[in-house]
Amino acid sequence: MKYIIAVDVDGVIRDFSTDLYRVVKEYYPHYMKPGTDKAETREEIKKEMTDWDLEDTFDATREEIQRIYREEHSETILGNGTPYLNNIKSLKKEISKDEHTFICITSQHPICCHHTLTWLGKHELNFQSIHFRKGRKKWLVECDYLIDDSPNNYKYWKNGRGSDNNFLLYNQRWNEKVNATNRVNNIDDAMKIINAQ
Repeated sequence: MKYIIAVDVDGVIRDFSTDLYRVVKEYYPHYMKPGTDKAETREEIKKEMTDWDLEDTFDATREEIQRIYREEHSETILGNGTPYLNNIKSLKKEISKDEHTFICITSQHPICCHHTLTWLGKHELNFQSIHFRKGRKKWLVECDYLIDDSPNNYKYWKNGRGSDNNFLLYNQRWNEKVNATNRVNNIDDAMKIINAQ
């Protein structure tokens, strides 16, 4: 059966948290909480970026952090963000098979959507369509599955659709406490679950 599979961007195919951490550390060291500024590698940074609410990760307000990635350093973090290369490779392979329809559903602020569009084009991800939706409205987009890392989006999907069966929670430190039916570590894991249906 051909399914519509939706894929989130940040935290699934683009490493938003690592890039944000590096920008804050370099340009806004006063926003780093004591003892959290020693991380260098992606693995070390992941150990520091454990909270979905960014204002709890940094010593800054939500508005200050949003200003950094939406305005001041949006090109670095969004337009030239670090890809999860294995996920990009797997996704391109799956899209080219044309066995399923792949769409992108991502929550991006209107002033920086163009950076994400550029980024997707740069990585030659030929989604059937791209939907910019706030997390609480992702479940409303017509799709059979959603691959996403947000604990909030998981709750919205489960409440809106009445089940979490077709939400594939992409494992990240900030969603470890979510008791999801389906957890995945990469796009290949997600496709195994989908193709087994």
